Amino acid sequence: MQKDIILVAENLSKQYRLGLIGTGTLSHDLNRWWHRIRGKQDPYLKVGDVNDRSTRANSEYVWALREINFEVKKGEVLGIIGKNGAGKSTLLKILSRVTSPTTGVIKTKGRIASLLEVGTGFHGEMTGREKIYLNGAILGMTKKEINAKLDEIIDFSGCERYIDTPVKLYSSGMTVRLSFSVEAFLEPDILIIDEVLA
Repeated sequence: MQKDIILVAENLSKQYRLGLIGTGTLSHDLNRWWHRIRGKQDPYLKVGDVNDRSTRANSEYVWALREINFEVKKGEVLGIIGKNGAGKSTLLKILSRVTSPTTGVIKTKGRIASLLEVGTGFHGEMTGREKIYLNGAILGMTKKEINAKLDEIIDFSGCERYIDTPVKLYSSGMTVRLSFSVEAFLEPDILIIDEVLA
């Protein structure tokens, strides 16, 4: 990897196996027969191995991503756009190491922080303060780092008044702000954000 490149994706692909409900049951067989005699499509056909999730085929697998290649240099911003079901969130989960690619390699330099879903890692009974420590630990921060930045994180979140209140009582906006505040003070080299802030 070149000196100024901090993220490389090489031939990334992700394939999922589809599950079927009702396979091998009497109900499934009767429903299939009923559709067939009325000249209708088999309701248990599988989605094919194309990215159009509405296309039906005989494959038990679907490709969420196929042969994705790119690199990001330090200081660059990369935006990923596409239709629903195009694999955007899957790609971000792979880059965040939440899931692994079926094929391909990711190379990174530095610390990665990811904000993928509202409330990830939140237990409703935890207070905002406890959540800061948990999120920080999940992101690789030491307790010393969290302690040094705690007041700034709380202030930045705008949740000072409710910081010792269980997060189950927070609005979704407060939850997002609290999560983002921890991530913002992580000082990552790579920050990955999904639709959570949209």
